[in-house]
Amino acid sequence: MAAIRFLDVKTNIIEVGGEQLSGYPELCALFRLWDGARNGRSMPARRDFTPESLRPWLGNLALIDVCHNPVRLQYRLAGIHIVENLKCDPTGKNFNDVVPDSGDNPSARGPYQCLTFGEPVFEIVFPHRKGRFSFDFARLSLPLAADGQAINMILVGEYVIPRVDERTWGAFKAASVVKVLN
Repeated sequence: MAAIRFLDVKTNIIEVGGEQLSGYPELCALFRLWDGARNGRSMPARRDFTPESLRPWLGNLALIDVCHNPVRLQYRLAGIHIVENLKCDPTGKNFNDVVPDSGDNPSARGPYQCLTFGEPVFEIVFPHRKGRFSFDFARLSLPLAADGQAINMILVGEYVIPRVDERTWGAFKAASVVKVLN
């Protein structure tokens, strides 16, 4: 099974290892689908997934195209729940235009970290602290590569979660991620 990078948006620490999503069954199932589609490669391609195979997550999925030179992320499509949460349809828009101040905004890091490391990235995002949204969410960014190596798309699953109190973040993090010993 592939490793998942757990992005700690409070302290900016990235833990690397064999983490498995425990408190997020939808994202855990999406990760298993992605992992199974790799078939021995470092990452699967978009063509490895059919709309039927993604049906359980469709409302909470986004496909983001990766443009190189300069690096830019552009929404190819977004599920209805993501559109409702963003209060706009991001399809065809640059990720940085949809997520303002993405350089400093924790909600922009997961897909960029996924692109940088070429590995799945799980994060808890606190956008309500910037006053933009009234909720927090869990995001899993999964790299896709048409040639099996160079990332050309990112498959993103996002689910709204109950607000996490900053003072209890450490306990929440510990309860949310289970380390799997290899």
